[in-house]
Amino acid sequence: MLITDSKKILLIINPIAGKLTTKSSRYQMAELFRSNGYQVDLKTTQAKGHATELVLEHGLNNDMVVCCGGDGTLNEVISGIMQLGVKLPVGYIPAGTTNDFATSLNLSNRLEKAAHAIMNGQERTLDIGCFNGRRYFNYIASFGAFTGSSYSTPQSHKNIIGHLAYILEGVKDIPNIHPQHVRVEVNNEIYEDDYIFGAVSNSTSIGGIVKLDGGAVDLNDGLLELILVKSPKTAMDLHKIILFLSKKDYNNEMITFLKTPEATFYMEEPTPWTVDGEYEAGGRLSKIKIIPNAITLMV
Repeated sequence: MLITDSKKILLIINPIAGKLTTKSSRYQMAELFRSNGYQVDLKTTQAKGHATELVLEHGLNNDMVVCCGGDGTLNEVISGIMQLGVKLPVGYIPAGTTNDFATSLNLSNRLEKAAHAIMNGQERTLDIGCFNGRRYFNYIASFGAFTGSSYSTPQSHKNIIGHLAYILEGVKDIPNIHPQHVRVEVNNEIYEDDYIFGAVSNSTSIGGIVKLDGGAVDLNDGLLELILVKSPKTAMDLHKIILFLSKKDYNNEMITFLKTPEATFYMEEPTPWTVDGEYEAGGRLSKIKIIPNAITLMV
């Protein structure tokens, strides 16, 4: 018999996420919530973009949406919430390979522990990024070096060798890396140079490689973190970039690091981006802005 006064949750599971490749693990997640008095509407994603469709179709029939998968699945869930226009609370059980967003929130990568945190946690609001007015991102939009590895690495490789798969796939791109000449308008200033990497993020972890100081990043301050990495022309330039990556040295002439509510990028040639680990065509002009307090997350 159903518990009529229990909370209804839409549980969306990505069945090919690294930790959820067996049917039993999916149903165990659903049973965990049911045993704690929740009514569970269990759905599994079938293809890219399906999580967004599930939220739009079933979200309003539930009190909360719980996403069990990787950052890409969470991105689709939040995109659905944003399109609904209703602040349904979201719970995130990180079961992917890198889980940058979960790292920023200090969410456990143990499925059961993360589920209990959702049931016993508190609500907090989070800012969400918007790319060209039509695509939302939880933690990053980036272009340049290594950004393609996140969406080009086969899921089977990610599941087998985990985060190392991203790095290995990125290494293949090194001979093909070439700087992009970019003009960036931000905070009423212009930054223009040849850059090998650029990112607008709301996260302390980018691809599991770039780690930002937690004290320098606030996920709910109405600001995004902009990072631009110049193209190294000497061995010393390269050393300065490595110094930034290893020691978070923000006073670095090869790195531009600042906070902003929005930024506009002008590219000399059409440039692909990565939005929360997924491909985005981008183009020559890209406008990115923050939407403050857009999402309610259970943590």
